[in-house]
Amino acid sequence: MLDKQADRTVRLPLRSEMTPRLLTAASFVREGAVVADVGTDHAYLPIYLVAAERATRAVASDINEGPLARAESNVQRFGLADRITTRLTPGLTGIEALSPTDILICGMGGELIASILEAAPFVRSSEIRLILQPMTSTRELRLWLAQNGFAITEERFAAEKEKLYVVLCASYCGAPYALSEVDSYAGFGNDQPLYGEWLRRQIASLQKQVNGLAKAGREEPALCALVASLQEQLDAHERSLL
Repeated sequence: MLDKQADRTVRLPLRSEMTPRLLTAASFVREGAVVADVGTDHAYLPIYLVAAERATRAVASDINEGPLARAESNVQRFGLADRITTRLTPGLTGIEALSPTDILICGMGGELIASILEAAPFVRSSEIRLILQPMTSTRELRLWLAQNGFAITEERFAAEKEKLYVVLCASYCGAPYALSEVDSYAGFGNDQPLYGEWLRRQIASLQKQVNGLAKAGREEPALCALVASLQEQLDAHERSLL
């Protein structure tokens, strides 16, 4: 996480806006980064990062005029217009010229995140860090990253009320690799406190599918085997905590 002094400096005006999900995404940003926040909405992330001096400068982009106007208003309100640029643009279009080092794409579906990355060849650089927080289709995003040569280096979780979010950190390694079915669901956050809860939710969702198919008189051995493998992984994770 950001150091306590910087965190205290900026958390005061953004206390209610910087949710655990956004703070978790912010924790992946490197010191001295040039940040691009795609789908910025209110620009809370770039404001937080620049005000805390984690990022030297940032670009806040959005495809819609309303959210971008809110972003511009907030940037002005915090006196950061000299360090945060706003752009009305789809995805990462036109962002390469601003030389971002750390790219944040949060609050979108995993398949939309993948399509944004697909349309931006410049992200295929080992120097660029991708910080991705999918709202849905996390498995599909992991598979896309693997198939397109992006190494998933770390995953962290954030809990908000009844919801559990995962934030992925990835960078281009240049070589596509195979991701097992189990890993595509389980992910790579086994050192995180909320990993067990993440696995339990994956298992519950898949078991619901198994039960629904069984009621319809259909058996899916591969799906049952997947559930069993995830349960084994959960059991091993819980044993490691004893």
